[in-house]
Amino acid sequence: MNSYRVSFFTLSFLFPFLLINVNCSSIDKDDTKIITETNVVNQNDKLNPLLVSNSTGVFRFGIEGFISNNKINVYYHIPNADIKSMPILMSFHGGTRNAEDYRDYWISMANDSNFMVFAPEFDSVDFSSGDQYNLANVFIDGDNPSTDTLNPNKEWTFSVLDPLFEYIINEISGTQESYNGWGHSAGSQFLHRFVLFIPDSKLNIAVCSNAGWYTVPESDVDFPYGLNKSDLSTSTLNLAFSKKLYVHLADLDTNPNASSLRHNEIVDNQQGLNRRARGRYFFSASKEVATQNQIEFNWIKTEEVLNLGHNASEMAIDAVKYLYPKD
Repeated sequence: MNSYRVSFFTLSFLFPFLLINVNCSSIDKDDTKIITETNVVNQNDKLNPLLVSNSTGVFRFGIEGFISNNKINVYYHIPNADIKSMPILMSFHGGTRNAEDYRDYWISMANDSNFMVFAPEFDSVDFSSGDQYNLANVFIDGDNPSTDTLNPNKEWTFSVLDPLFEYIINEISGTQESYNGWGHSAGSQFLHRFVLFIPDSKLNIAVCSNAGWYTVPESDVDFPYGLNKSDLSTSTLNLAFSKKLYVHLADLDTNPNASSLRHNEIVDNQQGLNRRARGRYFFSASKEVATQNQIEFNWIKTEEVLNLGHNASEMAIDAVKYLYPKD
């Protein structure tokens, strides 16, 4: 039985703050125990659900066995509309771990298109290395993978996402069956690997913007740059290619000396010297693998965003049309 632990600090910008304390509660559903540990700043009715229409805030969430039982902050915004069927977006921050900004980028668009946004924060204290965030703690040392250093699935950083989604829909009595994801830079690394490693998740659409480098589905290249030694099966890759993944690039994100951009002989020779080149290679190589193996391929490379470099907020503005297209 999995255990989910949540602590709430909900902020309202519309009403005077009222501090209340709520005792722990649990909800049993399909043999899953959800536990809330709550210290709430709520608006005007202490009996209201914690996730309510027209609210913006942050809560802490965790599951037992998840990387030393760490909890994460989850920043969120919910527009003023019926939330029981409102689409859900998860926004994944870059290497600066600024999840609050990655929520805020979406607030205006969320209000305009009526979707709620949740931005998990994988901070530099509990997720101190790229192994634990960008590479999702799949291996103890992602640059030196082996069967001896492969972590159990429940310790992968990805493993918190579907339980977080389940918690949200339980909290709002929602009918949503899936969620969308957007990630920029390191968040794009995290998101495309989530599609590759857990393709049977409840993630629907993934928009991956300006990743610094990729795990390309090439079987003759070692992980983390390819799939050799990754423990991924052919059936897993087939399912990953069937997902809706958008490779989303900026046409001026071409600086080979960009801060924190990884360089070594393997990735430079395989993928290129800058983010745009590497994104183009990731898509073209993935499509070639699918074609050679006669696998359904639902990934799309979007039009590159013109006159833009490595800019998360502007990429979000362009990404919304792929996540929530207007009729």
